[in-house]
Amino acid sequence: MGNPNPKIENLRPTPRSDDTTEPLAHAGLIARVPVRIDAAVRSLPNRSAWLRRVITEAAQRELMEDGGS
Repeated sequence: MGNPNPKIENLRPTPRSDDTTEPLAHAGLIARVPVRIDAAVRSLPNRSAWLRRVITEAAQRELMEDGGS
């Protein structure tokens, strides 16, 4: 059951932190990583954009036959 009194700021999409234009999934991916990796990623100034880029590159290379093009 949804919140009957949602805060309006929670209904606005977060602005994109990079210059990509492909539509984003409604739900984000969540994965736990080793502590040292977590610290390194969290130290990045634009970690969401970096994570989106490296996950996309790996998925295209390893999971998609046509390389995603």
